[in-house]
Amino acid sequence: MCQTKLSMTAFPLRDDLFIERRKPSAKFNAQHFGYMPRRGTNLDLCHTNNYVDWYSPSLLLVTILITLLSVFDSHITLHLMGMGATEENLLMQTAMTESIPKFISIKFALTELGLLFLVIHKNFILFKILKIERLLHLVLFAYAILIIWETHLLRTIPGSF
Repeated sequence: MCQTKLSMTAFPLRDDLFIERRKPSAKFNAQHFGYMPRRGTNLDLCHTNNYVDWYSPSLLLVTILITLLSVFDSHITLHLMGMGATEENLLMQTAMTESIPKFISIKFALTELGLLFLVIHKNFILFKILKIERLLHLVLFAYAILIIWETHLLRTIPGSF
């Protein structure tokens, strides 16, 4: 068995041999929106404005959470309407005056069709600055804020809880 042992003298360590080539990056830029690669070709650009046949589990999670928040929104909306609030969305107001199941069906169908359209187009870029996949995250955030607001409204109305 031949074992070679490298000595530290074979490769002298000198500070002047190593030049720091890294540069600090900007705190905020277009890369945060999923647009423009950092350097050279980016694999994400190969999939820009194209359809895919496989979707990530995180996108499925976002879609499920948006659906659940939509169901909670319709439930809270019905509860608020029972306490005297008004529906400002004309389409939902018309569906609600006809029947509650029709309101829930239309709200669920429109939400799911919109989600399906956005998920299918997840790799597309909107207005050259925003990937549709990021837009889904913004929709999830907006729905969460809406649920927080509606919950606040429920708490401020006397006798609601």
